[in-house]
Amino acid sequence: MDGWGKIKPAAGYAGISERTLRDWLKDGLQHSRLPSGTVLIKFKWIDEYLEGFTANENRVDRIVNETMKELS
Repeated sequence: MDGWGKIKPAAGYAGISERTLRDWLKDGLQHSRLPSGTVLIKFKWIDEYLEGFTANENRVDRIVNETMKELS
């Protein structure tokens, strides 16, 4: 999806609550704030923000491997 969205549509795009989106803004999600105070977010910025949390390995596999290493 291209374009910009206000808080509610942007939260819907990401499948999260508006409160969570506002937390993401505080945590560094890129956005624009107009002189009127309106917050606008490019949908591609949401995608980029979420890509920063991409897991490169399965967490369960990591825990099992660490546990097995401790047992040996």
